[in-house]
Amino acid sequence: MENGRNKGLNQGLLDRLKLDEARIKGMADGLRVVVDLEDPIGKITEEFDRPNGLKIKKRLVPIGVVGVIYEARPNVTADVFGLCFKTGNAVILKGGSDALESNKAIVKVIKETLKKKIFQLMQLL
Repeated sequence: MENGRNKGLNQGLLDRLKLDEARIKGMADGLRVVVDLEDPIGKITEEFDRPNGLKIKKRLVPIGVVGVIYEARPNVTADVFGLCFKTGNAVILKGGSDALESNKAIVKVIKETLKKKIFQLMQLL
């Protein structure tokens, strides 16, 4: 916010950059909603047999890599990560320079959380 004010950003843009407790809670709640969604990977959406006996199935699979370019909306960092993680996709995020520090902080929290979860899972093995 301080960098934005120093750059002379207008109030509307500053408001989009603001990460207060309510917005952080909103990001966390959004991630929880994604976690609770049905796992789409591997779901068969269509299935039929060809006259020659060949069985055809249309199965949902990850796209691979999703690229997203966005401006001064740090919540997009968490939202897109959550959707891509849920669907087994890698993601390349390019946020606006005005939200650089916020985006770096959000990514740091995501990485730390994933490391903790992986460590917990390893302890169960």
